Amino acid sequence: MSDLVVVKAKIKDVAKDCNVAGDMAEALDKKARDMITDAVKRAEDNGRKTVMAKDVPFFYTASGKSAEMLVVRSKIKDVAKDCNVAGDFADALNKVLNFCVSKAVERAEGNGRKTVMAKDL
Repeated sequence: MSDLVVVKAKIKDVAKDCNVAGDMAEALDKKARDMITDAVKRAEDNGRKTVMAKDVPFFYTASGKSAEMLVVRSKIKDVAKDCNVAGDFADALNKVLNFCVSKAVERAEGNGRKTVMAKDL
């Protein structure tokens, strides 16, 4: 994939002391695209043309503030296609993706590895 929705270089910042495998960015990008698609479907099912933070899957389970911006805001509109994108959507998606990377790091460390891989997502 040439146009990633996530910033590959920022994943390492979120992973902190862990190494990041080469397949991690593509896997996180796929997860982000799936979340955007699910959010668009939810907005459409609710009769709206605008995707909002509340449409992001697992938004309410991801707590805390996200220090690193993993999402490329300009790429979200390409994936959302015919929907408008609310201002809070990118931040909500970013919060969930940061949470996913943090959990992947925990899983890698729990398995005795210093490298976080796509399979940890």
